[in-house]
Amino acid sequence: MAAGGLAKLVELMSRLLAVVAAINVAGVLGFSIVMPKLKTGVSRFVEDLILAGAYILAGLAVVSASGADLSGVLATSALVTGVVAFSLQDTLGNVIGGMVLHLEDSFKPGDWIGIDKYEGVVREIRWRQTTIETLDGDLVVIPNIILMKSPVTVLGRAAENTRFRAVSFSVYYDRAPGEVMDAVGGALREDPPACVAALPAPYCAIKEFHTNGVTYEVRYYLTDLSSPGRTDSNVRAKIYYALSRAGINLSTPSRSVVITEEADAVAEKSFKAERERRLAALQGVYVFQALTEEERAVLAGRLRSTPFSGGEVITRQGTVADWLYIIYEGSAEIRLYSGTVGAYRVVKTLGQGNFLGEMGLFTGEPRSATVVAEGEVRCYRLDREGFRGVLASRPEIAGSIAALLAKRRLELAEVKEKLAGDAALLGLKKEEQDLLSKIKGFFGV
Repeated sequence: MAAGGLAKLVELMSRLLAVVAAINVAGVLGFSIVMPKLKTGVSRFVEDLILAGAYILAGLAVVSASGADLSGVLATSALVTGVVAFSLQDTLGNVIGGMVLHLEDSFKPGDWIGIDKYEGVVREIRWRQTTIETLDGDLVVIPNIILMKSPVTVLGRAAENTRFRAVSFSVYYDRAPGEVMDAVGGALREDPPACVAALPAPYCAIKEFHTNGVTYEVRYYLTDLSSPGRTDSNVRAKIYYALSRAGINLSTPSRSVVITEEADAVAEKSFKAERERRLAALQGVYVFQALTEEERAVLAGRLRSTPFSGGEVITRQGTVADWLYIIYEGSAEIRLYSGTVGAYRVVKTLGQGNFLGEMGLFTGEPRSATVVAEGEVRCYRLDREGFRGVLASRPEIAGSIAALLAKRRLELAEVKEKLAGDAALLGLKKEEQDLLSKIKGFFGV
């Protein structure tokens, strides 16, 4: 009888192993071959749950087919299950928590979540724990029971995978809030940094008033949740350059400064060096060859320092702007855009001593190309109001400027169309008259 009982036990175990092997083969075929071809699938947790259920049902079926009393087996199993559940409360809590997370679909692998001091992307949800990868590259294993008992923030889910961010800065009281918000908000909307959502559009708002100035806040939506720090840095750089171009100073903590005679000498030397640099920049602009030294000195005092960061748009093709830029440090590339969205070709690179926008300054014509800073670029900017006084004091220089502009434009036309002889001369006269009329009308002289 002992030999017979052993034989039956071996037979039962063999049948159980055969059923387990069949279930495993079916699982591989279904989860790894069929579902990928059908472009569908389930998580690892659901796969484990389905396999576990199949093991239990198959095991009960094999035991029942062997002639065993199934009711007795179930009663014994219930008692054993109660004892095990009491002794493994935390483990079962984690398992049940994992089941609830999958059934409710609160978050899933690929979502960004925040819990306590951790924030990262969900990599895997298993029976006992959930694994997230932080921005520092660390893997944090969190028991599922903690996720069930603690508040969890699912980042970006409510705003279509974008996350709200805010960057603060302060400006002195000498500038009106509308001027500051227009300068910063306009720069961000026209040329948003990478990973900043175009819609909803970023904007600038007043946050609070304090002793040294007004605190503003740039509010935007982050499209790439993996690089919040880098995007905040790019937004701060955008704020700095936009304020610098508008001549607006960031506020700093107040402090006492003692000025000595030596400091006055250094300041005077710096002022002279800046004045000489401005005069040299103006001499390199061909349209100002008709001006006297005194007139160029007046314009030098009206130039405004205008910096740009790398990749920032200096002028945009098709826009109207009545000012001229003179580059005195850095380089920029001229891009011509075609009808295809985003398609362009680089036609020239501008460097130190080059200028752009003369037609906009004198006639108000739209920009003929887009100019983008290759790295950090520093320019001087001269607008129409800065030149109006010089032209009003000596209106006859408009003719000389028109002649220079017409000559430069015709030279470009000759290259393109290979004009020559009398046709070129007639074209020069006509172009000069047209430009003179535009200049006088634009400046009202």
